[in-house]
Amino acid sequence: MTDLSVLIVNYNSWRLCVDAIRSLEQYPPRSREGRELEYEVIVVDNCSPLRDEVAEAELEAMLPPSRGELIRHDRNGGYSTGMNLAYARSKGRYVLVCNPDLLFTAGCLTALFQGMEADESIGAAAPIGFLDEGREACLPPNILPTLSDLIGLTLAALSPRFTRAYTRRRTRRALPVWRASEDVDLEMLSGCCFLMRRSFIAEIGFFDERFPLYFEDTDLSVRIRRAGKRIVQIAAAELIHFYNRSGQTDHSLPMERYWISRKRYYRKWYGLSGAALYGLCRALLLSSWGKRRGKLPPHPWLVDLGSMPGKPTLEFGRSYAQFLVEVALDPGFFLAAGMHGSGDRWSPSDSLMKEFGPTTYYFRVVDLQSAKLEQIGVYRYTRLAAAEPAALTSSGGEQA
Repeated sequence: MTDLSVLIVNYNSWRLCVDAIRSLEQYPPRSREGRELEYEVIVVDNCSPLRDEVAEAELEAMLPPSRGELIRHDRNGGYSTGMNLAYARSKGRYVLVCNPDLLFTAGCLTALFQGMEADESIGAAAPIGFLDEGREACLPPNILPTLSDLIGLTLAALSPRFTRAYTRRRTRRALPVWRASEDVDLEMLSGCCFLMRRSFIAEIGFFDERFPLYFEDTDLSVRIRRAGKRIVQIAAAELIHFYNRSGQTDHSLPMERYWISRKRYYRKWYGLSGAALYGLCRALLLSSWGKRRGKLPPHPWLVDLGSMPGKPTLEFGRSYAQFLVEVALDPGFFLAAGMHGSGDRWSPSDSLMKEFGPTTYYFRVVDLQSAKLEQIGVYRYTRLAAAEPAALTSSGGEQA
């Protein structure tokens, strides 16, 4: 039995998968005694329709030295099915689940391994995730879905006032994780990267294949915690996660599977009453009234920064000792990355700008010196491709 099995499910991410494994080779995990751990890398390709012959050849050449293999699945059965196939072929005492669209940094895997090895109470160890290679933007910690959260999200989707209340609550829950300088317990793990003991997986099971995409990590988190173990973010472990690169190649299938998995999650863990409440909330959101309500802008005053190929600059009118900038793809900020700053303005770094594709982004800034996390402003910015003509930039706020 080898020390570590690294399991990756690939879908249209051949080059990213090669880069991820190269970063693993560059920064291999080590024991507390400094010994480089023996590891294997098992990649399952979920019948990717997009091919990259050069990257595929590189990948196949990289795996044999680590006693790994590339398994070409004949169908896209979902993330859970792919991971379970990889797990069945693995032999490591420890199992690392990871997406192909990430890069390991120096010491990341060593910190994960040593942190878990030193504490039997940890059921799953996770790194700190960043959106960009400069490690400016922290990825959002996941919120464990409950019935109260289901109701809160539904109300937030129907009412601008509830949207703002939910956003403030989510920010307060994220801050202790974003600010942590030591290991911190998490409500739930993220399926992009985490480490578990094989012996514990044998006890509680691995991924539930009833969840084709999304919520498989949520379901596993519930089982980890119900077994009396902790989910811990290891402060010394940092990685770069180029968020949802696989999903960007096929928008319809991920969202279709998301709704299926979400419904099955509430049915599994909350029974018929949970399924009924989920169905009611979903029906309300899909009703003509719900769709009209869902189009209401959540922020009464929003500064439109216009459309441009270059960097946006957020100006605050006065200087702040410490502020938080959240960036999201939706105006409700239901899923937002976080960055810290100070001064009277903020602009993304060159590293972060590399991750901004041509689409619309929303920024929300709050004063961290304020006990109530007073909101400084909300901004909208549309990134244009370099060839597109830039629109005139608005000079102030608009009634959204």
